[in-house]
Amino acid sequence: MSATNVLPEKEPLTLSDKNIPKAFPGEELWDTNVRGLHLRCGATKKTFYLYYRTKAGVQRKPKLGDYGTITLSQARKLAGEMWVEIGAGRDPSQKMAAGRSEHTLDDLFFECRKRIWGNKKTAGEDLRVWEKFFHAPAAEPGQKAPPKARFHSLAMSKLSDLDFGLIADMHVKLTEVSGPIQANRILALLSTMFRFGIAPLEWCAKNLTTGVMKNPETKRKRYKTDDESRKIEAIFRKKALDKHNIGSLAFLYLVIFTGARKGEIAKAMWTDLHGNKIVLTEHKTDQDDDVRTIHLPPAAMLVIEQLPRTNGTITGVKNPKKLWEAIRMEAGCPDLRLHDLRHSFAASALANGLTLGQVGELLGHKSYQTTKRYTHLNDKAAIIAASSTVDSIVASMAPTTPE
Repeated sequence: MSATNVLPEKEPLTLSDKNIPKAFPGEELWDTNVRGLHLRCGATKKTFYLYYRTKAGVQRKPKLGDYGTITLSQARKLAGEMWVEIGAGRDPSQKMAAGRSEHTLDDLFFECRKRIWGNKKTAGEDLRVWEKFFHAPAAEPGQKAPPKARFHSLAMSKLSDLDFGLIADMHVKLTEVSGPIQANRILALLSTMFRFGIAPLEWCAKNLTTGVMKNPETKRKRYKTDDESRKIEAIFRKKALDKHNIGSLAFLYLVIFTGARKGEIAKAMWTDLHGNKIVLTEHKTDQDDDVRTIHLPPAAMLVIEQLPRTNGTITGVKNPKKLWEAIRMEAGCPDLRLHDLRHSFAASALANGLTLGQVGELLGHKSYQTTKRYTHLNDKAAIIAASSTVDSIVASMAPTTPE
């Protein structure tokens, strides 16, 4: 081939907004404005890098960002800032690497879950709340990915990027969308996380929930009235005609007749039944390895005796939520929660002369302060208490008969 047929070698493109679209895979475009800044062109993307040597003579080529994610102008600005660092004898690539490896709020949640919440009673509920508001779980194979959680971006933020304002704003928004109590519970969860992040993890410098004003909470005082009791019992009898409801109805009866927590009834096994008692070794307040004894009055025993014995739980039901919602709607008391049946049991026990200590023992309370909330009697108990008080006052005012 003659020299006249040799094609001239292509002039390498310099880095500019005009030339970037023209560059082919495998090419590198070097900037004439900022020393060391260049663009590497791959098959699917083009990426900005900066070449420099440290004060010790070590070569570095840190990635600045992909073209399209950042512009040439932004890459030049970032490279210029890095040259200032280099000129001061520092190595900016090490700082960038540290930033990439820094932990996020989501990382902190799962580290707490792994390290300190292994035996926490509410660990499952904490995970449900976290996935609902902060980090939706990945989609199952073949299923559509769930929408991002409301505070997903906050969960994915590096801990050093978070501040008091972000946490306070989150608490306000949570209050709006989920109510004051749920917002306070999540704030308490974050507080625990930050404390563990400070020590022993040393992932963050301070507890960012400190100073966030909690929502005021009023203890709920809802009791089942006599009229509601009669309506609910009539509906129970009607629902009992459907055999599919037997386990759920038994669950509800046991809560009403024992004042037990729904979680205690849900996990009670046939092997936990000892005569007229259910004895649980694992329960909400078992930190001191104490057993929880649920006393079963004759009415509760009658319910249990009608159930088929299995190798599982006594009722075979985890939560009769669906049936209870239908019953309370039909009874005209849609605000009567399942847990309010426990409150009603406590109020009735007090009205029938039991002391706070005795009621606390029946309910499985560890603290006297917890039981004190039930001193607010229901309507029936209040009338009885008021009437007996007035009777004694009237008796004291009666004139004495002269001898």
